[in-house]
Amino acid sequence: MTDSRPGILCIEDNPMNWRLVQRLLSQAGYDMHWAEDGLKGCDMALELKPALILLDINLPGLSGFEVAMKLRQNPSLDGTLIVALTAKTMRSDRETALVTGCDGFIPKPIDPFLFVSQVEAYLGGQRDRLDQGREGAALRQFSQQMVERLEVQLKEAQEGNRKLLDVQDELEQRSHHLSRLLSLSKDVIPLRDEGEILARVLRQLHQELRLDRLRAYRVHGSGAYFQGTTMTPEGPEETSVLPGSHPLIAWLEGLPVGSVLSGSELRQSVAWQLGIELGLWTPRTQALMLSLRSRSEERSLWGFLAADRFDRAFEPFEMELAALYVGILQVSLENAGLITHLAETSQALSTSYKGLESTYEALKEAQKALKIQDQKAVLGGLFMNMASKFQAPLGTLKEESAALSLCLDRPDTTLPDLRKECRPSIHQIRNAVRQVDELVRALLRRAGQGEASSPEWIHLHDLLRQELELLRAEGVLPEFLPVALDLQAPRDLLFGVYSDFTDLFGHLIGHAMEGHPERISLRTRGGGSHFRMELEDDGVPIEARMAEGAFEPFPDLRPKITEAGRRPGRGLPACSQLMAAYGGTVEMVPVARGSLLRVGLPME
Repeated sequence: MTDSRPGILCIEDNPMNWRLVQRLLSQAGYDMHWAEDGLKGCDMALELKPALILLDINLPGLSGFEVAMKLRQNPSLDGTLIVALTAKTMRSDRETALVTGCDGFIPKPIDPFLFVSQVEAYLGGQRDRLDQGREGAALRQFSQQMVERLEVQLKEAQEGNRKLLDVQDELEQRSHHLSRLLSLSKDVIPLRDEGEILARVLRQLHQELRLDRLRAYRVHGSGAYFQGTTMTPEGPEETSVLPGSHPLIAWLEGLPVGSVLSGSELRQSVAWQLGIELGLWTPRTQALMLSLRSRSEERSLWGFLAADRFDRAFEPFEMELAALYVGILQVSLENAGLITHLAETSQALSTSYKGLESTYEALKEAQKALKIQDQKAVLGGLFMNMASKFQAPLGTLKEESAALSLCLDRPDTTLPDLRKECRPSIHQIRNAVRQVDELVRALLRRAGQGEASSPEWIHLHDLLRQELELLRAEGVLPEFLPVALDLQAPRDLLFGVYSDFTDLFGHLIGHAMEGHPERISLRTRGGGSHFRMELEDDGVPIEARMAEGAFEPFPDLRPKITEAGRRPGRGLPACSQLMAAYGGTVEMVPVARGSLLRVGLPME
């Protein structure tokens, strides 16, 4: 033989037989393929088109005879040899194999010493032939085998169909039970009355399982005993309570979660005799016992259900159905108790809310009165502090008025000399009056009595001086904290709302005070078309990451500061909004120590 051997397909359902065939023929140099059933063998034969097919006759599904007939009906496999491998060695079996399309026959078990030569003989041209006149008998034998096989398959199909019908009936019953269970759950979940919930669930469970006796127990709120309910033809009735120390309770608490017992498993347990003594079932009935755990505390027993009937044992599906019913009963009762509790709590809260509402109104009135009182106290303190600020200009008015009176009373004074001597005093008096007037106006604005929200012409330098005096009087700026003024802007007259700029300056000072400075510098610069103000403090420095978002809204969302740093002032975002309304800017300039805020305003 040449090195290129033809392919051989072995259709064999026994892996051990296949491995023997593969070992023998692979060692002889053949390319081996394997299919474990007839249908797969037909598909592989059409795909591979092997030179030889070794076909087991006793295959599952399609028999070897049927596979041979199927393969011979395909013209593309006319050149493929089919050799039967079977333990059937009777003459009729050989003839049937040849009639159905096989070219030869090798009996099982195969002889390892002869097998390769037998295969090579068929590949070399050997063919087995029917004896003359035996075709009819072989065909009749094959037809009889096919009829017998069809009869067996028909019986199997009928049996399978019967089982399918039984399964279908069971599924329809389960579907019917589950539909009624679903409908019940929709009806009882909204209910609030525990007695009605018990009646509906237990009545339907009694009907679904055709029970003779049904009793349910659930733990009392105190945990000391279990309340019992018996289902009767007239409806549910209360039965005697069961102490928490009863042996049946102790036994139930030892069961695994979700246990459902019936039949011999229940009869052989301690609970069987205890149940007879309690009247849960009788010795001759089929009984069912189901325990439920608390959903909040899994280790504690919430309740249990006991039932029995005379006619038949409980099926697994019926036990599952009973567990579903009891689960719905537990959920519905717990929900009803919870909703009742919530309703009572809501009513109590409503009553409390009405009391709180009236108390709140009284507090609002008291707060309003207290606010007025506090405002009077604050304003009183402010007026007292401002009184000291009036002493200097008022002293000037008193002294200059006295000097002016003395000058006017002198008889030897001429009019030109009088004018010359009086002019400085009049100038001092005017300055003092202006100072008093500005302080009074600022004070009235702060007290809410002046026009602080209407646009007017404002001298920014005067506003800064007045606000510094008021902030010191209010205690925002300590008396000991020096504020260096360097007001050199050549133009400070601006048309705007007075309170806008007092708020701006207040926020800037508040930012400076956050750093606990030892000194504050206030400078103004500018030209004819712009005004620039800088407020610098020497307090705690501001981290670069904090300075980047200093003017962004929602300052509470800023990241936490380190121990060595400080936050930007909370009012800086408001400063940015105020300046935007006037076409101005406010920025934080990096400095080595403390912080520097720069405000720019257009003056045209």
